[in-house]
Amino acid sequence: MPKFPNWLLNSLFSFLLWGFWGFFGKLASFSLRGEALLLFSSIGWITTFPLYYFLYRDIFHSTHLGVDVVWAVLSGIAGSLGVLFFYFALARGEATRVVAITAAYPLVTAILAFIILREAFTVSKIVGLLFALLGIYFLSR
Repeated sequence: MPKFPNWLLNSLFSFLLWGFWGFFGKLASFSLRGEALLLFSSIGWITTFPLYYFLYRDIFHSTHLGVDVVWAVLSGIAGSLGVLFFYFALARGEATRVVAITAAYPLVTAILAFIILREAFTVSKIVGLLFALLGIYFLSR
């Protein structure tokens, strides 16, 4: 069996789990409004916290509570609000379109990283981002 780099293996797990997340969200949207779906799905998030705390409790005691903690909290807020609008979209649209369009969120990250963090854009990155934009265009029609 080929050895996958750790980042690729984690990316594939994320890819699969987020695929189930979108699918389960669509199933739930048949009878739950977006607001209710967010509240009930938050129970799922909360139930994982004890596991995370058990596995990574040293971080809570050794982390310097600087500006990066603020960024982490803002990340959680943005993610939570994004999930709310994702559920609103799932309740009103086709899962195949909603999930694919919202999965293009790395476009925003890439543009912000280019502008603010000065990360380089290569030809292959630009082509990939353009294909993502084209995908959004065609899926929204």
